[in-house]
Amino acid sequence: MSIRLAIPADAKAIGQIRVAAWRSAYQPFMPSEFLASLDPSANLDALTERLTNPTREFMVFVAEDEGNTVGFSIIGAPRYPTQELTVELWALNVSPAHWRQGLGRKLIDRSVAESFNLGFAGIELWCIKGNSPAEAAYAGCGFTLTDKERTSSALTGHPLHEVLYSKIL
Repeated sequence: MSIRLAIPADAKAIGQIRVAAWRSAYQPFMPSEFLASLDPSANLDALTERLTNPTREFMVFVAEDEGNTVGFSIIGAPRYPTQELTVELWALNVSPAHWRQGLGRKLIDRSVAESFNLGFAGIELWCIKGNSPAEAAYAGCGFTLTDKERTSSALTGHPLHEVLYSKIL
């Protein structure tokens, strides 16, 4: 298993992994109609374009197992007000068939290391409140739960409660 910077050819696998991971992990938190409506090919052109030119504001890493892309993480400019020199871990998704094999931790470690190499002082992420496996993974990688929370229904049409984790680099 290896972690590398994503390339445009990874876009389709990233879309498929995102949908499979969300459908498996988020059943208790998101409406089943919303999860069923997820489209693995949504926004692939935009993602392919962004993977062509990774920047400090958007960088994707993929986990490979025997040549197959089985997970990904995204770091980028925070999509909410926060401190200067902070980057956001936008996403961490692993194909459900590859859960509990350490890939999530490897993706987090690479995201953290690259954030440090890019000159960021901290990394933050929003996690669905009550998503115990994710919360344990982030804590195990040195992230600390902050006192910040948010609730929004913009994504799913159903209130989604999130908590903010942070890590000093």
